[in-house]
Amino acid sequence: MGKLKVWSKKLNNEIESQKNDIFKRDYKFFKIDRLERINERIDVFSDNCEECKNFKYELEDIVAKLPEYINGSPGKRAEYEKRNDKIVKHLKQKHDLVPEQYYSSLYSFVGFTAGALLLGGIAYLINHGTVKWGLLAGFTAGLIAGRVFGYRKDKTKKNNDLIL
Repeated sequence: MGKLKVWSKKLNNEIESQKNDIFKRDYKFFKIDRLERINERIDVFSDNCEECKNFKYELEDIVAKLPEYINGSPGKRAEYEKRNDKIVKHLKQKHDLVPEQYYSSLYSFVGFTAGALLLGGIAYLINHGTVKWGLLAGFTAGLIAGRVFGYRKDKTKKNNDLIL
């Protein structure tokens, strides 16, 4: 049987109750939904990770002051971002969590760059006039291949519940 996540549910309910105090555009801009997922991850990992256990107190403080951080001065907003980023950095480094579609984006970029360079270079060596078609074909093939391999890797991460 999985963990009940009582602590994270309590915090996420508190965030829900504060939604009316936060501007809708700020809710999306400051990724409050990600904060809810962070609470759940910290709740799960805190049983085996001392740092995650310490982050519980920090997250309780962040949630308690959430409208003050989001609707407050630029300094308060920056403090919220800094505290949030510290927790996210820990989750990425120590627990191997990644954002949604991380590998799809990364592999797509690498794929279209490598494909364009490779097929563009081959086209240049064969005939200088076909370089643009080689670049276009390499870009397309690399993008598609990167997307497919990235999607597979993202799916594996999602199945292992390692999406942030």
